[in-house]
Amino acid sequence: MKKVSLWAGFLAWVLLSGPANAYAAKYPSFEEALTAAARQIAQSSAVSAQARIAVVGFTESTSHRRWPLSNVLEDELTGYLISQRPGKVVAKNHIDTVLNELKITREELFDRNYQKRFGRLVAADLLVCGTYWLDKRYVIVNISLVDIESGLALFSYRIKIRKSHFPKQLFKTTGGLK
Repeated sequence: MKKVSLWAGFLAWVLLSGPANAYAAKYPSFEEALTAAARQIAQSSAVSAQARIAVVGFTESTSHRRWPLSNVLEDELTGYLISQRPGKVVAKNHIDTVLNELKITREELFDRNYQKRFGRLVAADLLVCGTYWLDKRYVIVNISLVDIESGLALFSYRIKIRKSHFPKQLFKTTGGLK
């Protein structure tokens, strides 16, 4: 009887950890991918315990434009980072206020003339920014952590998410990106 239950347990383990779960691990859902990215950023040795982080500047990598996905990535990553580092992530509405005050766009933040000033105004030490691109089946997101003072990239993280994990209407408003 013990052999039968051992075999049944082994068979269940094989079936549950088979290709379907391997597929899920290789291509995580949007939530799983951003949660993992936030965890990696928060636990990075490049991030001191006191460092304040601002999430800003996601663009599509071929057009260098901001599409609705840019805002979704920034909003969601900000939320996941707050859960990992409460009190150390700059609120998005504060970022928007400062950008309006400076009369600059999120893309212009990568100009060294604006970066330090922006960092002081939002009281951030580090920027989380990135690019994404879409192929037929995936959204590939490259995330960077940039030191505001030096402009150096301290950390990068890449995620690949199936497009089917996103609402279809998100890709209809990307100016032809499919």
